[in-house]
Amino acid sequence: MNTEKEASKAFQLFHQKKFSEAASSFEEIAFQLNAENKEFSATEMMNNASVAYLLSGNPQKAYELSQNTHLTFQEIGDWKNYALALGNQASALENLGKKELALSYYQKAADKLHEIGEKESRAYIMKRISALQIQSGDQFGALCSMTVALNNLPKLSPREKFLKKLTDLVIKFGI
Repeated sequence: MNTEKEASKAFQLFHQKKFSEAASSFEEIAFQLNAENKEFSATEMMNNASVAYLLSGNPQKAYELSQNTHLTFQEIGDWKNYALALGNQASALENLGKKELALSYYQKAADKLHEIGEKESRAYIMKRISALQIQSGDQFGALCSMTVALNNLPKLSPREKFLKKLTDLVIKFGI
């Protein structure tokens, strides 16, 4: 198996929104890379498969594949992928209804992304944290998390600009 060629095909499937097929392909490539003792590359493919399974509506499979992948990235000091792997696990857990555990994984990911200066990825994670905080009744925490998210984005959409103005007003006037 030519893993580079197969990976290219899997990414094409993903971009065509054929998530189930892409997930299976990524998973197959990961097993092949593992057999070739290419653990780092295999772990990256497992994370790709996890995202694709999540988007195909299979959060259980997504979690099973991403579970503990962050440890491989931690081992080699790849802190961005470490945090993204935690985020993938959190997203799967969130979709499985395990919101408190998801929140703790998102928080670990956000902390690491802050530590390494990865603003855009952190912003996405902070938005997820904010959404979970709203669901749990922590409106003030959600407001703070959303403010951090919006302050970490280099460019805001019109909706995000409006939301930022609102959050700034609430913080300024304590509404």
